[in-house]
Amino acid sequence: MGGQDKSHRIQIIVAVIGLVGVLGAAVIANWHNLFPKESIKSQKFGPETVNCTGSGQVCSNRFAIDVTTRGVLKVKYDVPPTHCSPIKIHFYLDGNRVRSTGTLGWRGASGQFSSLPLTSGTIDLGPVSSGNHSVSLEAEGEAVGCNRGQLNSWLGNVQVWTSVLDK
Repeated sequence: MGGQDKSHRIQIIVAVIGLVGVLGAAVIANWHNLFPKESIKSQKFGPETVNCTGSGQVCSNRFAIDVTTRGVLKVKYDVPPTHCSPIKIHFYLDGNRVRSTGTLGWRGASGQFSSLPLTSGTIDLGPVSSGNHSVSLEAEGEAVGCNRGQLNSWLGNVQVWTSVLDK
């Protein structure tokens, strides 16, 4: 290899290294624009009365919430003070049942029902695809307390966590 070829290759290598350095500095300087930081946002929905149609213990009407997320989707249902019988909550994501609670109690319950939880706890429905989603809750009653064999109504009371881009 001649001296001129070697010199030319060295010039190309130096130019490539310089270009990589300039591009690297540009990426670092604009990192926050290229990859914006996500944060978690919490929203409370309800209480909203859900009147049940039909007969039986499963309420055919659902409490529905539309949310937008970048992937994180968590929910929590809290039993409101007006409930007077046990329920289970079924969680739906975009129309598909994905999770259910065990039996939840009510404030002032006695006997075996006094130790039942009053919240679903935080339930992770994600990660989900980035975009808009529908979360809905369906209640299923039990013939105890004020429930005389049919769930007539319940209160939708839910907290939702989603991920959003910081501005």
